[in-house]
Amino acid sequence: MRLRWTSFGLVAVVTVMAIAVAIFGTPTTALAKPMPSAQERVIAESAQIAIEVFDSYLTLSTADRNEVFSAYVADIAQQAAIFLGVDVRTMQRAWLSADLVHQRALINGLTQLGVPYKLNSAIEDVAFDCSGLVAFAWGKVGVDMTHGSTAQFASATRVKVEEAQPGDLIWRPGHIAMYLGVQSAVLQTPYSGRSVELQMMNDRVTSWVKYANPLI
Repeated sequence: MRLRWTSFGLVAVVTVMAIAVAIFGTPTTALAKPMPSAQERVIAESAQIAIEVFDSYLTLSTADRNEVFSAYVADIAQQAAIFLGVDVRTMQRAWLSADLVHQRALINGLTQLGVPYKLNSAIEDVAFDCSGLVAFAWGKVGVDMTHGSTAQFASATRVKVEEAQPGDLIWRPGHIAMYLGVQSAVLQTPYSGRSVELQMMNDRVTSWVKYANPLI
């Protein structure tokens, strides 16, 4: 099989794959502070590049294109794990074992890190509320969702936490988020004054949230 690469693309992929392989230990205590805006931009930009790479490498076979995308996914998972204070290998395994649609939905959501919360909004790079973010992320992979956290949860199939994949829905009355594959870790936009963010739910909330898969 012959692959056609631009020099820029080859360097970018090799660099990302090297980073992804260089996995190191992380602290075990979960962080509960806002992510610095510069760090948000790095992850959001990495996520945007990952989506663009997947969509643009049309000369590659599906398997090779997925492999390139997976290198970016592994790198972004590492960045997220380090910030949240969870084990890098555990988060990478969770993300890479998810089906491709879940991976892409989650990465779509991560492109919006730092975008402000606004009630009843779902405008890319401008504003989201909690269900607006979920609708955006899954809509980009062809799964149409109505606005509203309860309606979104009702339209998906409830799963146990042990069965949940990164990108699946985490619901509690009045709020919905995207699961990050490690218990308590979510991508969400919670309320006015906050933004799209990575966060760890506290133990009380983690104990009673419900999970659902939009694909089944």
